[in-house]
Amino acid sequence: MVGFDQSRAMGEAASSTALSNYKNTITNIKRLVGLSYNDPRATSEMQKVAYKCVPYKHPKSKDGEEGIAVQVNLAGETKTIPIEAVAGMIVKHMGMVAASKSAAETNVDPSECLPRDWVISIPGYYTDAQRRAFLAGCEMAGVKGVQRLMNENTATALAYGIFKDIRKEFTAETPTHVMFIDMGATCYSVSIVDFQPGKLVVKSVQYDENLGGRDFDTIIADWIATKFEEKYKGKLSGSPRDNAKVMLKLHVAAEKAKKTLSPAGVKEARINLECIMDDLDFSISLKQEEYKELCDPLLARLKSPIEKALAEAQLSSGDLTSVEIVGGATRVGSVKTTLAGILGLDVNAVNNGLSTTMNADEAVSRGCALQSAILSPRFKVLPYEVIEYQPFPIKIEWDGTHEAGMEVDADEQNPTPTNSVVMFERGCNFPIVRRVTLRRSGKFAVDAMYDDSAEEKYNYPKGVSKAIASFKINAPPDTDCKIRVNVKQDIHGSLTLSSAQMVEEIIEEEPAAPPAEEGVEAKAAEGGADGEAAKVATEPTEQPAAAKKPKLKKTNLEFSIVRPLDWTEAEIQKENEAEVAMANADRVVRETSDARNELESYIYDMRDKIISESQLATFCTDAEKTAFSTKLESFENWLYEDGFDANKSAFVKKLEELKQLGNPIENRQYEARTRPNANTMLQKTIEKYTSWLNSSQGDEKYAHITDEERANCSDKLDKASAWMYDMLDKQGGLAANVDPVVTCEQIYAKNKELNDVVSPIMHKPKPKPKVEEKKKEEPAPAPAEEKKSGEEEETKKEEEGATPMDESEPMDTEK
Repeated sequence: MVGFDQSRAMGEAASSTALSNYKNTITNIKRLVGLSYNDPRATSEMQKVAYKCVPYKHPKSKDGEEGIAVQVNLAGETKTIPIEAVAGMIVKHMGMVAASKSAAETNVDPSECLPRDWVISIPGYYTDAQRRAFLAGCEMAGVKGVQRLMNENTATALAYGIFKDIRKEFTAETPTHVMFIDMGATCYSVSIVDFQPGKLVVKSVQYDENLGGRDFDTIIADWIATKFEEKYKGKLSGSPRDNAKVMLKLHVAAEKAKKTLSPAGVKEARINLECIMDDLDFSISLKQEEYKELCDPLLARLKSPIEKALAEAQLSSGDLTSVEIVGGATRVGSVKTTLAGILGLDVNAVNNGLSTTMNADEAVSRGCALQSAILSPRFKVLPYEVIEYQPFPIKIEWDGTHEAGMEVDADEQNPTPTNSVVMFERGCNFPIVRRVTLRRSGKFAVDAMYDDSAEEKYNYPKGVSKAIASFKINAPPDTDCKIRVNVKQDIHGSLTLSSAQMVEEIIEEEPAAPPAEEGVEAKAAEGGADGEAAKVATEPTEQPAAAKKPKLKKTNLEFSIVRPLDWTEAEIQKENEAEVAMANADRVVRETSDARNELESYIYDMRDKIISESQLATFCTDAEKTAFSTKLESFENWLYEDGFDANKSAFVKKLEELKQLGNPIENRQYEARTRPNANTMLQKTIEKYTSWLNSSQGDEKYAHITDEERANCSDKLDKASAWMYDMLDKQGGLAANVDPVVTCEQIYAKNKELNDVVSPIMHKPKPKPKVEEKKKEEPAPAPAEEKKSGEEEETKKEEEGATPMDESEPMDTEK
């Protein structure tokens, strides 16, 4: 939701005023994005909303096509805002929610901490125009760095499979087929996914895009309205169905009743409504059996998408490893029972045999977060391949006056003349680039559109234009040349022209090989008995003519793309400027509200404290108390009268005025409560250093401290002690409602001053003793020893391991 009033409110903040401000609260946004105003889907949706939708004319729109805008009242002005811009506001708001924590830590505005990598979920049935419109809406809101628009069913599959893949639960030998059934507020989807190690492959996706939780709410709301009319027949001023506010009340009550009846075992839901219409109250009970009977038409629509998905994937329900259900509407008991019956599961088992291992509300967003981590260079994540599923077949068409062919791959051509071809079939993966090759000259167009089979087989909405884009290409006007048109379906699933190239074959002659030299001698293996080699002269040979090798020359051609309801850069920039202006206005309103709340809180807080003896009453004189109380009462009256719509500066000025009276009183209270601890700390510091100074006299440990340093310490201690007792005496004679003669800050400063002087002297390191180097006299080398000969001398050497000393050599005892 986006609510417009004096400022914008989004999400939960908008829901709190959605009922009272229903004409300016925009809901069901993604159901209208990218649709033309006359689209049957838009017409049906606009009948269900309470706000006003108006056509939006694009400057380059052709054939009178118009988009959808909403008309709202913002700060007293009527504004017309494209629905795409409103969608961008919601995306930006989600980013600001995600950025709120880091913003609080860094003390900056959340808009400055927006994420840099985005993966945004969209319904898988979105057409090319809806995908491009959603991206344009993100640009309008200033959301940059959208890595991917991801189909909701694929995001759910990724959230399911990536952690199981880490635990090695998938094998290449045994296929793991999982069916995901997602029923949210507005759409019902069934997808079958094949999980392999490091990979998921979407095998089939089927939709009922008009079946969701709100349809169950609508059934109950209509039932309540009928019963209400029956009870008060003839007393009502009109039908409740014609009153948008009444129906909103009934839908809120219906949703509560649906949630009450969803858990197993609940038999009845009580509905109580006050002042629904014409000041009439209404109460009624809805029984489970009656609710199930009301929902039977909706429950009957659950079967077809399941059967189609199984048939397309060529599987049966027995081939499925698991059936996972997500989305808030799958909590409805009759929905789970019906799904279990369709798939042949045990209805009496827990959750009727369906798997609920995933968070029903967060599965899609978790998958998007994981995909963002995979794509982002800021995270190190193991590669995980996602094979997507194109919902509708796309064909390329051109006029058939020239020969043309399509190249599905670079090395594969289809030379059969035709004027259209299905280039991207249903179920193909994207991103992907394919090309068609044409013979053209001058300017020509190639058109992309959804194939007719999309409406016949794959639930493409009837009565809706199938055109996607027209590619205008400028080829040389003189010659009929070969043109390669490279069409790309990007990572968002949107179609674009990658490039258009003119291809020419240029034949180049290869240089001939050099002729062999005449008279070249070769050694023969045969020879005479003496082994002499025979000499054989070679004959000159004729050389073949130079070979002709074809070479392709590719020249990029200029082209333009024309799309229905396309957003130009100028339009996006214009809406972005409007978004910035609204964001600034929101900030001013938010800051003004904060200033008003701060003033209001200060008035209430100080009004109670100033009369309480345990708070501030003892710290102010009677005159101060009277003046302050009068000022508080005066500003309180101003706040709810003339100052109700004042600006931020007025609130700030009033608060400063009050604080000039209140701060001195609060300071006295603070000083009185903090001063004893500050005095105690200073006294302990003086006693500690005095004790050290007395005990260290004559201590060898502190012999290196000079008399001058000791005298300096003693002087500082005496002065600090005298100052402290002098201040205590002066302060002791003052009343509590008089400003103190000494502040805690001064006491802390005196303590720091004392520490800065005495502590370095007290901890002064003792100098290291000087080490005298003594010269060691090297002994004179011993005279050469006489070697003893004989067997006895050798034996003695071996036993003692030393050479015997000569008897005549005196022993050097020092050595």
